Amino acid sequence: MYNLFIVDDEEIVRKGIRELLENADSQYAICGEAPDGELALPMIQELKPDILLTDIRMPFIDGLELCEIIRKKMPWVHILILSGHDEFEYARKAVSLGIDEYILKPVTLPQLLGSLGKTVQKIEEERAAYFSAHAGGLPSQDRMILVEHFLNSLLDTSLSAADAYPRAEQLGLSLSARKYVVCCVQFHASGASHQQLRVLLGSLLEQRADILWSARGERFVLLIKAQETEAALEAAYEAAQILRHETERLLQTACSVGIGTVVSRIGELPESYRQAKRSLSSLPGGSILSASDLDNGFVPRFDFSAAIPLAERLRHVSAEDLDNLLENHFGTVRDTDQSSLLYRYYLLADLVVSSMRLLRGLDAELPTVLRDAGDNAHLMEAVATYEGTLGLAHSLLEAFIEARDRKQGVRYGQELRRAKEYIREHYGDNALSLNTVAAEVGFSPNHFSTVFSQQMGQTFVEYLTRFRVEESKRLLRETDTRLADIAYAIGYSEPHYFSYIFKKYAGVSPSTYRKQARGES
Repeated sequence: MYNLFIVDDEEIVRKGIRELLENADSQYAICGEAPDGELALPMIQELKPDILLTDIRMPFIDGLELCEIIRKKMPWVHILILSGHDEFEYARKAVSLGIDEYILKPVTLPQLLGSLGKTVQKIEEERAAYFSAHAGGLPSQDRMILVEHFLNSLLDTSLSAADAYPRAEQLGLSLSARKYVVCCVQFHASGASHQQLRVLLGSLLEQRADILWSARGERFVLLIKAQETEAALEAAYEAAQILRHETERLLQTACSVGIGTVVSRIGELPESYRQAKRSLSSLPGGSILSASDLDNGFVPRFDFSAAIPLAERLRHVSAEDLDNLLENHFGTVRDTDQSSLLYRYYLLADLVVSSMRLLRGLDAELPTVLRDAGDNAHLMEAVATYEGTLGLAHSLLEAFIEARDRKQGVRYGQELRRAKEYIREHYGDNALSLNTVAAEVGFSPNHFSTVFSQQMGQTFVEYLTRFRVEESKRLLRETDTRLADIAYAIGYSEPHYFSYIFKKYAGVSPSTYRKQARGES
């Protein structure tokens, strides 16, 4: 299945494309749509579609401007222009941006499927190319070795600018910037070769004048240049998200990225590199973490189904993770026989002891519920049933998380709570976007996107959409409000799109859901 994002200021056009593809039972899923480039951009960055289908003439950011931005920020996205303006200048500009197809309105199903089919063929050819990487996809071997040696020397020794700049110039590299930050990239176990990873990095970063990169053993390092601190961090998060997405999409390989501290001098790069390695060493697989994130007590969510020691799970567990952690910790010990009771007792006692040990290591005060859990009789009473076991475990861990976070001064938990509260208060505003919520909590868009998705286990757009759908379900069950009015109330300006989204998430149309919820035939 290939994800398709549609941008067109005419709702009837977007609806027509949706219906064409739905009726064709095709291999394309519409992951999102927007009426203009300004609203589309943050959604595209969050949803990361395979294909963008966009009109040209739109308000705010037009189609060609949007394509130019996407080409830079998300080079893997294939773009199809859909326009009613058969003008040479549009076509010429589209070709200069590397547009895959230029389609004239009105489009028929055969035309649309034909253009999409050609695009999918290109996508598959790209994917195949990474599995047959060859030396032709790499820079000159001699120059590559010299560049890697030079960049690694910048990270190992405090070279002065007077020494570094001439050496960079000899290699055709530019070090000129006011701010620098180093990223460490680790690819996890997969069938991809080191050479394939080199080819992938080269293809993704070759157009980025602000990024230098090299291999460093089994890892890779990025040197990012910018004029301001925030711009350096934003570029680091953006590059990290691109690498993580593309290695998963093309090579089925998990990628973790540690981001160092921003520094102002060439001679300070070893410190940025040290901090990047520190961030990387604190990461679960497939995540992104900066030194400032780490210092603020934020660590991405773990996959609690993986074989991770309990103490490590507790060190990073958040309130949103509790059900997942407990389900995996207690597994299927639901029976009432003696062996199940004893095993539940052991597992519950392990939670209590591990939680106490971690809090004592932080010199944090033990919550009353944890102190009381030291009573064996109290634990035996709880494990009499599976539900009682989970209930006590949930209470224990809620108190543990509060005590742990209060002692560590975790900052991002508060920011995420503010973000979710802001969504609850403003979900009915159809202009609500990742950018507005990021600004509300004081993050840059890419930083907020990274933190939110890693901590919540879903992207911002997915979270907002699910929230709106759940609220619409409540309105469908409890009120007689018209479907169009419900759509407007939850932030959708177009009832047809609301119906499409609702069916996508709920499995049935809004009207069918209302009848089922009320027991009507």
